[in-house]
Amino acid sequence: MKNLSLASFGFALAAATSLVPLPAAAEQLRVGVAALATSVDPHFHRAGYNFDLRENISDALVYTNGVNGNVEPRLAKSWEIQGDTKWVITLEPKAKFDDGNALGADDVIYSICRVRNVPNSPGLFSSFIATIADIKDAGDGKIEIDTKKPDPNLLRSLSNIGIVQNSTGRTLAYDAKTCGNDNWLETAGFNSGKVSPGIGHYRVKKFAPDVEIELERNEQYYGTPAAYDSVLVKSLPDNSARIAALLGGSVDVINAVPINSIDSIQSSGKYHLSSIPSTLLIFLLPDQGQEKTPKVSGTDGKNPFLDPRVRKALNLAINREQIAETVMGGMAQPASQIIVDGVFGHNPGLQPYRYDPQEAKRLLADAGYPNGFSMTLNAPSDRYVNGAQVAQAVTAMLSQIGLNVTLETFPFSIYFTKASAYEFSLYLAGAAADTGEGLSQMINLAGTRNPDRGWGGANRGRYSSKVTDKALEDAQSTLDDTRREELILAAVAEVYEDDGYVPLYHEFGVWGVRNGVHYDPNANLTNIFYTARPE
Repeated sequence: MKNLSLASFGFALAAATSLVPLPAAAEQLRVGVAALATSVDPHFHRAGYNFDLRENISDALVYTNGVNGNVEPRLAKSWEIQGDTKWVITLEPKAKFDDGNALGADDVIYSICRVRNVPNSPGLFSSFIATIADIKDAGDGKIEIDTKKPDPNLLRSLSNIGIVQNSTGRTLAYDAKTCGNDNWLETAGFNSGKVSPGIGHYRVKKFAPDVEIELERNEQYYGTPAAYDSVLVKSLPDNSARIAALLGGSVDVINAVPINSIDSIQSSGKYHLSSIPSTLLIFLLPDQGQEKTPKVSGTDGKNPFLDPRVRKALNLAINREQIAETVMGGMAQPASQIIVDGVFGHNPGLQPYRYDPQEAKRLLADAGYPNGFSMTLNAPSDRYVNGAQVAQAVTAMLSQIGLNVTLETFPFSIYFTKASAYEFSLYLAGAAADTGEGLSQMINLAGTRNPDRGWGGANRGRYSSKVTDKALEDAQSTLDDTRREELILAAVAEVYEDDGYVPLYHEFGVWGVRNGVHYDPNANLTNIFYTARPE
């Protein structure tokens, strides 16, 4: 890992943002990924591996650039704010669906309505549309969006909503529930190929869950075409298998490069690294939503994590520097708050959590647990770079303060369903700044969990604070950047003081790439295939 310095990250940033003419069409790009999308449905599950596929096959109104944070046109050709709460968006007239029908205002309204109405979704996209009061067809290829109050990040939020074709035959009247419709496109239809996921650089040719996805270039795409004719995305959750596939030549690109393989890639002469600092926070979240918690014993039936002293003890028990340097091989930045340094909303006034196991023991004793208690730490076995090893290290550290900890892991395909059902008492997960700034990340992680409101989508431990919620709510409607940042800083500080989260680190994004292929890194760890090109 010693060759991966911040200087190398700066080089990656410069390379990614430079404008290079696209070459003529090329053959197939083969990619091996640690986690494959679970659905073609662009609205099904708010999770990183599904963001990957959506970005390549179903354009949103705009794109939030994962390198420089800028908002760029996609299905919205242009936009303007009229007053504080009205947005007038001009749709791209060249954009057409697979059947040749042009994009219309009815498609946008239908798509945004559907976000709240996806059956069996393990993680809705509702928070991205929470501030919308109304959407109307404004005529002349325009839509008008009225927000409940000023929303400076409306377009950033909508950059996560893929636009699908309206299936109702009428323009829906927007509301915050069903928009008067009871017959929505089924997720199974998207997965089978019966229903198109929208207008994108690529179309889905084959979707084999947990195995592979094959994409083919959309020759009718309205914008800059993808360079590769097709993309084959293989599921390779095992680190050894993924690196072997790259070094053996069966794939051209892999994500989530195993730490112990950095040197072999760099010294091969045939491959290189594409890397960037990431907004992805890896964290522990204790259950703070119920009086009894399912995977704790030795507490007389009480949930110990409702006591802030116990939560503080967890934060003091973790040696973040050791995890970042040893377990993550230097490919992580120790974290004491949700938002990474350099992203709007990061609070520079907060001190890093110190590593103090003796103080952690004292706090446990003060809370009534001088001999600790027994508990289970849950983690996904195949979702994050070195995630299982990190969970093992955390288990050992918590044991050092007198807790009897058992580590239990599940494949990510079922892990988050269990977490959403509140089956865990302390669990490991991750979440990035999906909109390129910190407000949405805070609402997703620290906002009181409320699916109807679209808050707390990743807050499966149900941390809740009226102070935090008020600051985030006010920030949502503050157009002045300085004041909005002050509100986000206050919310970040409140979570810190509450010890509501146990932040571990912000992960670096590192891809292994075959020489002869240009592949852009992305701060949100999204795999974007349409910018890849032969060198």
